[in-house]
Amino acid sequence: MSSPWTILLGLFLISSQVLADLYGDAQTLEKCLRELSSPENIAGDLQKLERYASWTHEELPCLLRCLAREKGWFDPEANKWRLQRLTDELGADMYNYCRFELRRTTTDGCSFAYRGLRCLKQAEMYAGTTLSTLLQCSRQMNATNVQLMQYSRLMAKEHIPCLFQCFADAMGFYDSAGNWRLVNWQQAFGPAENEEPSVAANYSSCRLSEKERQEAGNKCSWMYQEYLCWERINGNYLTKEKS
Repeated sequence: MSSPWTILLGLFLISSQVLADLYGDAQTLEKCLRELSSPENIAGDLQKLERYASWTHEELPCLLRCLAREKGWFDPEANKWRLQRLTDELGADMYNYCRFELRRTTTDGCSFAYRGLRCLKQAEMYAGTTLSTLLQCSRQMNATNVQLMQYSRLMAKEHIPCLFQCFADAMGFYDSAGNWRLVNWQQAFGPAENEEPSVAANYSSCRLSEKERQEAGNKCSWMYQEYLCWERINGNYLTKEKS
C-alpha cells in the first residue's frame, strides 16, 4: 500500500503547474521535498508550494537552493552560481538580465538561490519581449546589424536616432505625463545593481525637468539622456569615443 506521502505527492505532481516555475521535473522536486520536509509536514508543505507564484519570501526554506543544486546551476559549498553553466544552458540573454542578482555577495545561500531562481523566471517572462521589441524598432528604422552591434558600448550620442524612444514607448516606460513607470524599466532590464531604497530613489533624479527636456531639442534626445542616467546608476559608464 502506498504511504500518505506518496499519495499526496503524486496527486500534487499530477495537478499542479508549479513545476515549470520551479525549473524542475517531478523527480527533482520529489527528491528535494523528501530532503527538506517530513511525512508529518508534507501536506502543509504542499499547500505552501501551491502558492509559489504569490510567494514574497521562500515559504519552504532552502527548497530552491536544492532545486538549483540538482540542476547543476548552484554550488552550495562555495555559495555561488555556476555562471558559465547557466549561460550555456539558458542563454546569454537570461544571464545578462539577472547578472546583478546572480553576482551579489551574501552569506545566506538559501535566500541567494531563491532570489536567483525567481529572477531567472522573470527573465524567462520578460527578456524575450525586451529583445523582440528592440529588434522590431530597429527594423522600423531600417537599422543594420552593424549599427545594432554598436549598442554593446554605451555612447553619449545614440547610434540609431530615436531607437530608444521607439523602444521606451513600446515598453511603456513613461506615463502620459512623461513620468517614469519604474516597474516597466525593471521588467525590461532586470534587477538593479544595488537594490537599496536610497539607490532606487536616485532614479527620480534621472527625470529631466520640463525645461531640460525642452532644451534637449527633441523627445528622442531627452529620453536617451534619461536612459544613460539609468545605466550610470547601475555602474555602466560611457565609452570614450576615439578622437
